[in-house]
Amino acid sequence: MLTSLFGELRLARPERVTDGLFDDLLGKRAAEAGEGGDRDKVPRVEGEGAGEEGEEGEDLYEKHVKLLVLDFDGTLTLTIIPRTGRRPPLENVTSDRTKLFTETMTKQNHVDNFGGQATVDMWNDLLDELLEIGVEVRILSYGKKAPIVHALKQVGLINYFTSADGEEGDLVWAKDVPPLADDETAHKAFVIGKWMDDFNGEELDGAEVAFVDDDPAMIDAPLAGADNQGVAQILAGGHARLHQVGFFEDTMQWIRDICGLTPPDEE
Repeated sequence: MLTSLFGELRLARPERVTDGLFDDLLGKRAAEAGEGGDRDKVPRVEGEGAGEEGEEGEDLYEKHVKLLVLDFDGTLTLTIIPRTGRRPPLENVTSDRTKLFTETMTKQNHVDNFGGQATVDMWNDLLDELLEIGVEVRILSYGKKAPIVHALKQVGLINYFTSADGEEGDLVWAKDVPPLADDETAHKAFVIGKWMDDFNGEELDGAEVAFVDDDPAMIDAPLAGADNQGVAQILAGGHARLHQVGFFEDTMQWIRDICGLTPPDEE
């Protein structure tokens, strides 16, 4: 797997106001699960224990994903443009490099960074299906928003990350826009936890959110102890997916499965 440019930032987090807020979020999720703070005991969508009920008696296992959160660099993209002609491959193609994304790269370069036109077409089909069943898809990245929005426009995917009557690309969150821009110690799990508290006017639980990232530390890092920034801590079991860079079809199939697009007899 290609190493993230932000690995150090993601793993090291000094104690500031965000820490206490994240602890509060974790405590709230644990209380909702009724298990006193043990992350591994959060009700799971699959496996043993089916039929457990939430606060209002609703079966967690009957709930459906309403929000899918995707990383950008290394998850939707390769972060490397393959060799073309006599030119060597272009490496470290990440959205923190604004000039590269918006001035140097051609439309074909962006398509190649997404894995090629066939992969872009597959994302089109999948995102169409997700919209049809009411799943909102957001990007949450440690890159920069403008380059991400530019890249999505170049490959024809921007409409899927723009809400109805919203500003173009308003479903893209990056390190240079709130809430990540408000506090340098803020991280993805904290942001997603806040979204779960208020998602278009309703509160979501861990079975109604799915998350994909290519950085293992963003999924779970139990050895980090109190500095664990893994999103898996606040989601139902199996709802945080580690993407292997370049294996787009595997991740797309997981999304289909977790969001209920795969017929039961095909899972």
